[in-house]
Amino acid sequence: MNAKDKKPKKKVKLDYGEGSIYYVKSRNRYAGQANIEIYGKIERRTVYGKTEREVKNKLIELQVQARAGSLEPKKKPQIVTIYGLAEKMIEDQLALNEIRQSSYDRKMATLKMLDGISDQQLAEVTEDDLIEFFKSVLCYSQSSVNKIYQLLGAVFLKAINKNIIEINPLRNIRRPKSKKKTIPVRALTVEEQSKLLNVLKTEDVHYSEIMLLSMFTGMRIGEVCALTAEDINFKDNTINVCKTVSRGEYGKTIICETKTSAGMRTLHINHDVAEFLRTCIGEKDFGLLFKSSNNKLVTTNQVNYAYAKVLKDHNIVDNSVYGKVDLHSLRHTYATRCIEAGMPAKVLQQILGHTDISITLDVYCSVFKKYSDEHIAVADEYMKANNLEIA
Repeated sequence: MNAKDKKPKKKVKLDYGEGSIYYVKSRNRYAGQANIEIYGKIERRTVYGKTEREVKNKLIELQVQARAGSLEPKKKPQIVTIYGLAEKMIEDQLALNEIRQSSYDRKMATLKMLDGISDQQLAEVTEDDLIEFFKSVLCYSQSSVNKIYQLLGAVFLKAINKNIIEINPLRNIRRPKSKKKTIPVRALTVEEQSKLLNVLKTEDVHYSEIMLLSMFTGMRIGEVCALTAEDINFKDNTINVCKTVSRGEYGKTIICETKTSAGMRTLHINHDVAEFLRTCIGEKDFGLLFKSSNNKLVTTNQVNYAYAKVLKDHNIVDNSVYGKVDLHSLRHTYATRCIEAGMPAKVLQQILGHTDISITLDVYCSVFKKYSDEHIAVADEYMKANNLEIA
């Protein structure tokens, strides 16, 4: 409040002690202040009114309420940092079973990336603070920047709901774009796949069965690692995909439900895959299909290490083809072969366990376009052969 907005304070006698009353020009109101004793502690209280009398009466009423014990002390403003509220929010989500342990771990990892701003008090964060912070994290991948932006958005929304802040400082900031060049993960070419298949079938490669199943079913590596004998139905030739290997509390490897409800699915397999699974199961009636050498769960990292070694040792990857080849390329390879064979996007979505068809179309956009162009060319040739031409 500007000093020019108010007239000099006027001392007034109250029933219990003194107070001051003055006119506030910017509010077009009189204001009154007095020290009020509430439960043995003195608080400075302010009231407003159209007239000096109204203000004086309000101050007296406050004193009466305080003497009667019906006036509650003011709540001290909460001093909450971004980190403090974010951590509590994530902890509560886990405790209420809103998120799984794997999601909890990912969110906490994202929280660590807020290091440049996490200690700032929520009530003091400005739009400029956020802009400066985002400038400092543009070296991260777009995926990481997206996660940071989403977490901050959730924190500020929670802060508004808890009356810690009134306005969201993120409201006018669009999702920043990373400066880091993103190289998409690609599928293996037919030639690369043939070379890899030959190695996995003829050489003694750790976890080769897991790699082969991903390549010929489109299952995620974690889903393959979590397979049990009970998940395989040889009568109908199906695989029940309902769980995945993930990192749990304190980094411990655990089996949990699939990432999304769409991930829970039944895969129909051909005769060759069924026979391959019979070999993997052997005499087992129940339990995990695959275990590590120390009889524990196989982790994605273990498979990734063996896979990367195979690619390098046998010169599998054609570096002239654009894109990154990693463990997820096995799943991409299956999906790409399906599209090349003419499989509709909706069917592929269900096989891969994508929540929405837009995910399938976005990930395999270029493959679908190539498939579409090839079929349009076939249709053109057919029409020309039957003298069906526009000109």
